[in-house]
Amino acid sequence: MNRIRTLLWATLFLIATSAITAGAAPFAYVANLGGGVSVIDTATNTVAATVQVGIGPQGVAITPNGAFAYVANFDSNNVSVIDTATNAVVATVPVGIGPFGVAVAPSGAFAYVTAFDSCAGSVSVIDTTANSPTVNTVVATVSPLGGCPTGVAIAPSGAFAYVANFTANNVAVINTATNTVLTTVPVGSGPRGVAITPNGAVAYVANSTSNDIAVINTATNTVAATVPVGVGPSGVAITPNGAFAYVTVFDTVSCIGGVLVIDTATNTVVATVSPLDSCPAGVATTPSGAFVYVTHSGFGPSANTVSVISTASNSVVATVTVGLAPEGVAITPAIVPLNVAIDIKPGGSSNNINTSSQSLIRVVILSSSDFDAFARVDPSSLTFGRTGDEQSLAFCDASAGDANGDGLPDLVCHFFKTLTAFQLGDTVGFLKGRTVDGQPLMGSDAVRVLR
Repeated sequence: MNRIRTLLWATLFLIATSAITAGAAPFAYVANLGGGVSVIDTATNTVAATVQVGIGPQGVAITPNGAFAYVANFDSNNVSVIDTATNAVVATVPVGIGPFGVAVAPSGAFAYVTAFDSCAGSVSVIDTTANSPTVNTVVATVSPLGGCPTGVAIAPSGAFAYVANFTANNVAVINTATNTVLTTVPVGSGPRGVAITPNGAVAYVANSTSNDIAVINTATNTVAATVPVGVGPSGVAITPNGAFAYVTVFDTVSCIGGVLVIDTATNTVVATVSPLDSCPAGVATTPSGAFVYVTHSGFGPSANTVSVISTASNSVVATVTVGLAPEGVAITPAIVPLNVAIDIKPGGSSNNINTSSQSLIRVVILSSSDFDAFARVDPSSLTFGRTGDEQSLAFCDASAGDANGDGLPDLVCHFFKTLTAFQLGDTVGFLKGRTVDGQPLMGSDAVRVLR
C-alpha cells in the first residue's frame, strides 16, 4: 500500500472537512400545523424544501447525527420520519391519539412522542436505531400520564425524559431504562414547553396559564425557582453553552407577545425581544448559539412566518415565510464527519491515475479495531474524486476484503475514472459518504495524476 503522503495529514483533514461542510449550514425543520414541514437553510434564511407529512404536524425533533427528522402529526395520529439528506418521508409510525411533542434520546436510539389520548396521556417510544429489526416501530408505551402531555425533553445522560402534562399541572419524569414514571413534579398551571440545560442539572418548564417558568432541579426533581414572565409562555430553548433560556410568550386573545431571555445563573429575565405578533410559539437555537428561530402560529402581520433572532443583539434579523400555522421547530446539529482511512489503488507502489484511461479505480475503506467499514458504511452513499463530491461510484464488492492484511473486513469499491474529475497536478483524492445510520464520513489518500 502506498504510504507516501504528499501533504501532511492535518492538512488533508482540514481540506476534506472543509469540502464536506462547505455550504452545509444547519437546516431548521418547521412543522406547519396547516400542512407540511418547511425546511429552512439557515445560511440564507430561505425555504429549501417543503415536505408533505401527515395531517396536522405539530412537533419535530432531529436525531443527534442529523440524519432524520421525526414529526408528530396531531390529526393523523402518527409520526413521519424524514430523511434529511433527501427530504423525503421514509417511514410513518402509528402512535397514540393526538401526538404533540417529540424528543430523540442523545444516543439516537429512541424517540419519545407525547400524545393526548383523551387526556389520559401517553408517551410512545419509537426505536430509531438503524438496522434494528424494530426500527421505526413503537417498542414501548408509557401510559397513563394523567393529563394531556405536551412538551418532552430528554436529559443529556439519556436516563430520564421530562414530560409536561398540560391539564395535570405537573411534569412526569420517565425512567428511560424501564419506561415507567419515576415521579411527577408539581409545577404551575398549563405546562407546555420543556427544555433541559446541557449539563442536565436543570429543566425549564413553560407554564402557559400561570404565566411563569418552573425551574426544576433534576437531582431532586423539585422546583428550585419560579420565574414570572407576564403573559403565557409557550416554548423554551436553552443556548448550547447553557447560559440562557429563550422563552416564547404571547397573549392568547391578541396573539401579541415576544421572546424573553432568562439568565440561567440567576433565573432572571435579562432581555426581551418584543413586540412580536402572531403568537410566537416554537423556539430553537442554532448549534453555534448565534441565532434563535421562532415560529408564529397565530393571526396577525407575522402569521405563517419564522423570526430569526440574533442572540448577540437580541433583535430580529430576518423573517422567513413558511407554511400555514407553524408550530414546532428543530434545527439540525453541527456534525463532525467521521474520518476514515482509505487506500486508493491498494497493492501498488504509487497511486498513479491516468485520466485518459477508461478503467475503474479501486478504493478501499479500511476497518480498524473500533470501526467495521464493511458493516457500517452505506455503499450507495459513496462519492469519490478530485473534491469527493463526484458521483463516480461503479459498484462495491459484495464480500469484505482485507487490503492491508490486518484480518479486519474492509469495504472494497470501484469508481469510474472518467467521472472523478481529476486534473493534472492533483495530489489528493477524496472520498465522502455516510454510515448506515446517517453519519457523514470522509477519507483521503495521496494520488499522482499523470494526464
